Amino acid sequence: MLVNTVVDTLSSLHRYVIFTSFTLTTAITEWSSMLYSIIYTALPTIVVGILDKDLSRRTLLKYPQLYGAGHRQEAYNSKLFWLTMIDTLWQSVAVFSIPLFAYWASSIDGSSIGDLWTLAVVILVNLHLAMDIFRWSWITHAVIWGSIIATFICVIVIDAVPIFTGYWYALTFVKLISF
Repeated sequence: MLVNTVVDTLSSLHRYVIFTSFTLTTAITEWSSMLYSIIYTALPTIVVGILDKDLSRRTLLKYPQLYGAGHRQEAYNSKLFWLTMIDTLWQSVAVFSIPLFAYWASSIDGSSIGDLWTLAVVILVNLHLAMDIFRWSWITHAVIWGSIIATFICVIVIDAVPIFTGYWYALTFVKLISF
């Protein structure tokens, strides 16, 4: 799951850097970038990693041979790793390209596209995490779906509150000042 998150984020950002001809502009605000790492994707992954268990503690202690599949690399091997990498790269191309080309001829700015990318990646990562859960509890539901809802709320607040100025607001402000 962590691999999907890292590759999706880096691939999308890498495509954006190439798309803007290495001008160092950013589509994702500093606040969204920071909250992405902390709340949007890390918190659900940590909670699911702690709470989700496919077998009870008693069963695992009673049958230690169940750990053998991991040692023999039956559950996760290099073939599955590379398949996951290819799938993740395809997802990052889709997450980057669909919003970009959907709003290609519109007047939407880079920050708004960045908001769409943030929302798409958070939804994608959390849905992938949700598909891997064996035992659902109210806590995992709250964290997974709460993270997606928190992303929507944070993106709206970050864009609406002037205190959270990003790069795009600063450019607009500079244009208003006459020298």
